[in-house]
Amino acid sequence: MAISTELAAQEHLFKTERKQGLHQVGTTKVAKLDVQSVNLDNSDPKAGKVPTVEIDLCFDVSGVDVVDANGKSVISPDRPDTGWIQFLVSNYQWDTNPDDGWRVASSQDIKRAPCKAS
Repeated sequence: MAISTELAAQEHLFKTERKQGLHQVGTTKVAKLDVQSVNLDNSDPKAGKVPTVEIDLCFDVSGVDVVDANGKSVISPDRPDTGWIQFLVSNYQWDTNPDDGWRVASSQDIKRAPCKAS
């Protein structure tokens, strides 16, 4: 689940892909996950200062294709099988829901050595 800028980015991506008649076939897998930092400071939630975990995740899309409405692949044959994304996972409901309130607040591609496909 997402919140904040990540939710807006995902909604935009999915609306654009739907308009183009695109959909994913196959499953993206988590190949590696590295927790980079944990900050449980909840001193100013209204200003966005909430508990946040920074995670680097290597994804494996070796079994994934994106196809158009006719079932034709739109993925380049040169696409790498793995890639890295850094996620900030935050809990804007820490006071009332410290266990289940975690949402992806933002993400960005990062450059790291390739990981092994799972």
